Formats: sequence, structure tokens, C-alpha cells
Amino acid sequence: MEQTVEKKGLSKGCMVGLIVGGVLLVMIVVAAVTCYVKRHDLAKFGATTVLGSAKDMLAKDPVPSLDTTAFNATVEAFVAKLNEEPLDAEAFAVFFQKIQSVSADEKIDSIEAALVVEAMWEYFPDLEQYDLFETPLDTTLTDETPDVE
Repeated sequence: MEQTVEKKGLSKGCMVGLIVGGVLLVMIVVAAVTCYVKRHDLAKFGATTVLGSAKDMLAKDPVPSLDTTAFNATVEAFVAKLNEEPLDAEAFAVFFQKIQSVSADEKIDSIEAALVVEAMWEYFPDLEQYDLFETPLDTTLTDETPDVE
């Protein structure tokens, strides 16, 4: 006669799957908590990276009306103040929205440079001491072609 032995517990494959799934879940939760705790440092790192790429783009292809030395000094002063002072989340969100599109085309023009400078000045108004533009920028959009009817 054959005796049937009841298995107790889960199969080895199912147990391994549950263990791997549990470990992955714990790792995801730990990563999410770490990102939440370090969110200010991550935001500062993102801004520093975007501003550093803007400096690099200006070094490769300078904008004629922009004093690149003053721009670099402003960026350095901004990054130093950003790392020293506590992060204002709302003001930083507005700042980062303005500067995030600058490095998209990997070339910075005078309007994008003015946008970055204006965003830095709005976040830290005392940085307006740096006069970056040798000639005032005309940022008005006008259509120079007359309408033909």
C-alpha cells in the first residue's frame, strides 16, 4: 500500500520567490525613505549639476553680450549660498522649473543665459550685484515682417 505523505509548507521555488520579492520590497522602501530624507541634498545636487553644465556650455560657446567671468562668479556664489542656507522648497521648485530646460539643447544662447541669471536673482536677490550683460538684452518677441493683406 502506498502511503500519501502530506507536504507541509511551500515548495522551494515558491519560498525562494517570496524571499526574493520580500528583499526587493525592503530595498525599494529603504531607497524611497532615503530619497525622502535626502530630498534637499538631491535637489541641491540637481541645481548644481544644471548650473555646472550651463557654465561648461558657455565656456565652449560664449554668448557675445554676456560677461562669462561674471556669470561664473554668480553661479559659484549661488551654489555656495544654496549649500549654506536651508532649502525653500516652493521657491526652489520655481527656480528649477526655469533652469531645467537650459541644458536640453546643449547650447546656451543669450535668452537662456538671461533666464538662468534671472532665476538665480529671484531665488537669492542679493546676487543682483553682479552685472552680467555688457549690453542690455532685448527679450521682446517682435515680428519684423509686416502683415501683408
